[in-house]
Amino acid sequence: MDKSDWAMQEMKGWIGGVTVVWDGGTRVFEVYDPVRLAQTVALEIEQIGRFMARDLLVVSSVTRESIETVISAIADGGFSA
Repeated sequence: MDKSDWAMQEMKGWIGGVTVVWDGGTRVFEVYDPVRLAQTVALEIEQIGRFMARDLLVVSSVTRESIETVISAIADGGFSA
């Protein structure tokens, strides 16, 4: 993605399909900022009565730098919760 794509994702506060590959495997994350996550949770509970997300990652801001920093930190822990 280029800078304008990242700027759009930051404004949206959400990006799906962030694939992380390392020696131990592959994981695909849904990444939210806290505001967008709260909005999404409220909307889905209102509409369908529940919210579910697999491999959810919440960062302060949906920027490439923020995501890379957080992924690096959890990679150091072996991607364990």
